[in-house]
Amino acid sequence: MKRRTQEQWHALFQAQATSGLTAAAFCQRQGVCPKYFSLRRRQLLGEILPGVARTAVPAFVPVAVTRPTEAAALDVWLGATLRLRVPTSVSPGWLAELLQTLRD
Repeated sequence: MKRRTQEQWHALFQAQATSGLTAAAFCQRQGVCPKYFSLRRRQLLGEILPGVARTAVPAFVPVAVTRPTEAAALDVWLGATLRLRVPTSVSPGWLAELLQTLRD
């Protein structure tokens, strides 16, 4: 195994980051053991940021589902000044009956 200085490792980390390759593919091209590459990256990047707590990345990210503030609606204009806003959840039959009644 080839011995590298910290500067050489940092250059390898930078080259991998800009290569667009996965760490495994990059290591294969460079002839570096992928497990050792990951170990050295953790060790050396830990030296750059001393005192920073390393936490595990959660497997899942919490997600909150919210409803829109305004429900989807259909605007029906009766003439130029009268607007009827009807929710899209309304029955089409009910809407047709209402419009027929308003037309009469």
